[in-house]
Amino acid sequence: MSTATTIHPPALVRRGSWIYCPLLGAVAGFLLRIVAAWVAGLQWAPFQGVFELAASGADPWGMLVAIALGLIIGLGFAGLFAQERLTVTVGPEQVVLATGRNAHEIAGDEVDAVFTERGHLVLLDDTGAELARRKSGLDRLALRDAFREHGYAWRDSDPYAGRYVLWTEDTGELSLRVNALMTERDRALRRRDHKEAALLRTQLAQRGIVLRDGHRKQYWRRVD
Repeated sequence: MSTATTIHPPALVRRGSWIYCPLLGAVAGFLLRIVAAWVAGLQWAPFQGVFELAASGADPWGMLVAIALGLIIGLGFAGLFAQERLTVTVGPEQVVLATGRNAHEIAGDEVDAVFTERGHLVLLDDTGAELARRKSGLDRLALRDAFREHGYAWRDSDPYAGRYVLWTEDTGELSLRVNALMTERDRALRRRDHKEAALLRTQLAQRGIVLRDGHRKQYWRRVD
């Protein structure tokens, strides 16, 4: 039995965020401290309370506190980014997609095709349904080599690309419920609510509808 292959995000990305995010946070705290007193004196400026708080306290302690708070906030963002980074482990019997402490295990014999599309890793079953679609950021060639090494069918593009149809409101080929979900998702895309759009994508997938997005438009196909 061959050993599983794990593809991690680049080391520069993994380690760099723990350096750059706190550094940027500290710089932001420093700049906020400098301009806070001036902005707090402008009667028309919004968020007066925030700027008055940032300007409070005598230097150098006031400046040090502002820089420290910015650094802490930067560390928080670095932690959030770490939780969102994808690590993929490919073995002959299963594929594991891990983000933070969450791991999604997919049986190897369920995977019929694998490809990347617009920065996402996509796994399909033999009906054309999506087993997973995850924002990747991983090296495409490393993913390709790992999946091929363990016997998976890597595709250079979506094998069902020719089946997608542009969705328009109240499409007659779709049920009222599916059209309603597509309408909700269209609104989510227009207001850039990616979390809501992803949730609605999952609900549509449960009804046998697979989506691809392009320029805030939705294209759909049915699962075989």
